Amino acid sequence: MREAAMATLEDPFGKVRPKLVAARTEFLAELARFQAAELERRPSPEDWSALEVAYHLYVVDGLTLQEMRRVQEEDNPELPALETEGPRVTRETARDLSLDAVLAGMAARREEILQFLAELPPAAWERPCHHHAWGALKFYQLVNVLAQHDRQHARQLVEIRERLRPSGSGTSPAASANSSLSSS
Repeated sequence: MREAAMATLEDPFGKVRPKLVAARTEFLAELARFQAAELERRPSPEDWSALEVAYHLYVVDGLTLQEMRRVQEEDNPELPALETEGPRVTRETARDLSLDAVLAGMAARREEILQFLAELPPAAWERPCHHHAWGALKFYQLVNVLAQHDRQHARQLVEIRERLRPSGSGTSPAASANSSLSSS
């Protein structure tokens, strides 16, 4: 029993991989609930469409992978404000999006992240970095932000879908209850 506990502590990738996969699966499940005609519709001019939100995850995965590499290569780097940089890059580059291209990009980028993480030794997960708002972080905390980010945007998709569909159409009470539970 003690060996199993030690293996978990010595395998940070084994611990975080299921979180990253589950969070991305949750996001993709919410995206799949959109009708094709709804994917590019925005609830209001200032909001993103579901397709733009998916593209945003692709963009942020790329930016985060760059920063993960920096944390492994530099001593205690200062991370850029990805919470503002991600939306900025998304807005500036979101042109002529297709669902197939966005999904393929998301899958490839996430696989690149998982491959990078799988190759890291356990000590690499303790490397420090600094975020302007969150302060001192360890590498593993930066990685965990990706899962939180996916879940945040899964909840955003629920909100977008609710705003696009008049009440009573397309969503059963059971589906509403399930989406409420998943955002907890």
